[in-house]
Amino acid sequence: MTGLRPRCPTGLRPLVPALVLALALALVTGCTTGREIPAPSPLGRAPTAATRPGTPSPSAPDLLLAEQFDMGLPGADPVRCGDELALLTRGRPADRPMAWVSSGRDERRSADAVTFALGDRSALCLYGFAQGKPITLTVAAGGRTYTTPVTPVAALSSGDSSKEELFNGRALEVEDAGGGFLRSGYWTFLPPDPAREAVAATGRLTLTASAGATRATGGIPLRRTRGAETVEGWERGHRLAVFGYPAGTRVPIGIYRLTRTEASARAVLVRKVGQVVMPRSRLAVLSIPQDVFRLVAEAPPKEEVSRCLSVPGIARCVT
Repeated sequence: MTGLRPRCPTGLRPLVPALVLALALALVTGCTTGREIPAPSPLGRAPTAATRPGTPSPSAPDLLLAEQFDMGLPGADPVRCGDELALLTRGRPADRPMAWVSSGRDERRSADAVTFALGDRSALCLYGFAQGKPITLTVAAGGRTYTTPVTPVAALSSGDSSKEELFNGRALEVEDAGGGFLRSGYWTFLPPDPAREAVAATGRLTLTASAGATRATGGIPLRRTRGAETVEGWERGHRLAVFGYPAGTRVPIGIYRLTRTEASARAVLVRKVGQVVMPRSRLAVLSIPQDVFRLVAEAPPKEEVSRCLSVPGIARCVT
């Protein structure tokens, strides 16, 4: 019997090729459809990115959400057009009209230049323009231009400002600030897309103001302040912009329980609700799930604490 090979039963011979083919098809199908399904966030579906996500950097440190913080740390000073003109001219007398947007001096770092920042209170300063004459302001961003009529008034109106000032075509009021200056009211600087992405990517805001023969053109650098801010139309779109962190950094978003007293307000971390990876522009926008939005947007009864969203490195709520 030596030298003889075992034989399959005669009735099974036609089935062997079919079994081999079925096994191969099963392996191919499994490789195609066997994808990992991400787990939902602790408070519902995961937040969805509204901008192209960045690539995590191995050298970027993992950021952690603060377990708690007391609100009220100093931010930027009010915009002082006269002081900033001296910075722009390096102390020399101004010999031409000038126009710029500023977010004020940041107390968290030295201020030796005029800058603006995403998500910060900002204002428009004009110097050398005649009182009472209409002015046209043009902003260039990402190959597009945005035009804003600027109207000098005796006193600024008390209407609500838009985060998209200078990019929505709506007229902007300015008032006499003395010394040849005109200054607008404050607004939170966060342009709409695609201008928002273009400004973040270039790190500069270029604008031109003109009134008849009077013309001023200038560029102001972006101050890379870390933080987050709700996008215009937050109630409808539930979108949050996160900015200023180094490219490749994973930035978590947390929901906090906020307890207010007459003297202070303390925020205590409840849980992490999302995360973004900073792209090269250092700006990312994500959509907050409806269930999380309801928690931070609804006004609670007076006897209950409220909830808000925050990100690492800032001691304030962003909603």
